[in-house]
Amino acid sequence: MADDGNGGGGGLRERKRLAAMLRIQAVALDMFEARGFDDVTVEEIADASDVSPSSVYRYFGSKEAVVLWDEYDLVMDDWLMEGIGDDVPLEGLRRVVLGAVAAVTPEQMDVVRRRITLVLTTPALEQAATASTYEMAELVGRVLAERLGRPEVDLEVQVFSHAFTGGILGMFHHWYGTGYAASLQEVVERLFEIFAEGLDIVTASGAPGAVGAAATAR
Repeated sequence: MADDGNGGGGGLRERKRLAAMLRIQAVALDMFEARGFDDVTVEEIADASDVSPSSVYRYFGSKEAVVLWDEYDLVMDDWLMEGIGDDVPLEGLRRVVLGAVAAVTPEQMDVVRRRITLVLTTPALEQAATASTYEMAELVGRVLAERLGRPEVDLEVQVFSHAFTGGILGMFHHWYGTGYAASLQEVVERLFEIFAEGLDIVTASGAPGAVGAAATAR
């Protein structure tokens, strides 16, 4: 992963900020898992992290964001520009997303799974994640519209951006619901296969994903 969460090579201030955010998030995750998200206050997180409550809000903006935040958030715009800049934007996004997943260490992947579990078992966090997904769709739409020279309200731009980000959210629901049985890389690969297939669902038993669905149902 990047040294500072900003794509690498950041200054001392950026590295200190990232270290502080990671430390606060780690402390908060332990507290949320032990007591429940709703029963932990920002003041308690701050006290356990040896920072002020205002620092938690300054870094994250809200209690929900302490869970939702990812160090890659700061470079998301650049990644989107890189991926959507390809002649085939979907393939560019596939390359960028898989590259990011491949860079995640086992320890970081454990944190990802813990965060997803908290989000999908806590109504307030799931609602916040849904709102964040919409914001991401708007960001994808803006970048794609600029790339294509079209207005942001263009139908293809809107459908692509919201399908892509909604698909990411659905992928995480699947990954959690199957007990994280497959690797995240495998699930991401399948997500982009589904996109490439045109989002068609075939009910025949031999259709892609049918075996997995049947196994989950059992």
